[in-house]
Amino acid sequence: MVKLASIDLGSNSTRLLIAEVNDQGFNVLIRKHVVTKMSENIEQTGVISTEAFKRVNSTLRDFKKLLIANDVDDVFVVGTAALRDAKNSDEIIENIRKKYDFEVEVLSGHEEGITTSIGVLHFMQNTENFLILDIGGRSTEFIYEFENKIISKSLNLGVVTLSEKYFSNLPIGKELIDEAKLKIETELSQLDIKDKKNVIGVSGTALSLASIFLDQKNFNEEELHEIKIDIDNVQEINKRILKMSEAEIITKFRGIDPKRAATITSGIFLLEIILSHYSNSPIIISKNDILEGLILKKY
Repeated sequence: MVKLASIDLGSNSTRLLIAEVNDQGFNVLIRKHVVTKMSENIEQTGVISTEAFKRVNSTLRDFKKLLIANDVDDVFVVGTAALRDAKNSDEIIENIRKKYDFEVEVLSGHEEGITTSIGVLHFMQNTENFLILDIGGRSTEFIYEFENKIISKSLNLGVVTLSEKYFSNLPIGKELIDEAKLKIETELSQLDIKDKKNVIGVSGTALSLASIFLDQKNFNEEELHEIKIDIDNVQEINKRILKMSEAEIITKFRGIDPKRAATITSGIFLLEIILSHYSNSPIIISKNDILEGLILKKY
């Protein structure tokens, strides 16, 4: 039995998983996430800002303490869209290496999707005709099987980017809703996914949707794993949340991280449009994702 950890330097959140692993099992010891919004204003500036990196740095400092306290044997650290796109990503990565001795691997969109699929499919009961949907801060990954191969496609649609452009002052009016919908549908038209799929939702937006659906007072991902949410329920939640301010979202939905209140509207809006395109069945929620995939891939 070895103790392994994975860290995802995401565009919207920075996340940690510590697990005990052997040939017979995978036992999660610690799972942490902090909304750090690393991709904040990248669209305008092209760089990861000093303030954004301060948030990431503070989180990594706490994660490093947990790694030491739990006597972790090895840690795998990856970056995704924000570190792919930012002009100063090399500087950020070097800073992290010097401070924490973490070797950060920046994954391509394809690699991100494949690694996510490893983590999801290992723990799911029914994976027939799947489409794994991972809505991130700056990109969304679409992962599915075609002719016995895992296909991963990445689109530049993320909750931070959409929120900054269309959902910055909640609730938004019909004109911005229509503009956001057109932007999303234009991006989706690039995908060549012809048949309907059984959608598996992972990460923050999907888990937050499920928490809202179950009316959780305290977030509990164990309750959310493999629950099914019909498209009608997704549409109803989307309709409700589009009418709410950020403060109202925080007050009403006690199960989700208050720091997600600024981006959850754009996330559920995006999710509902994707579901209407590609799914003839409920969305199935998975608590597992790229964090488990990293450990399973490396172990």
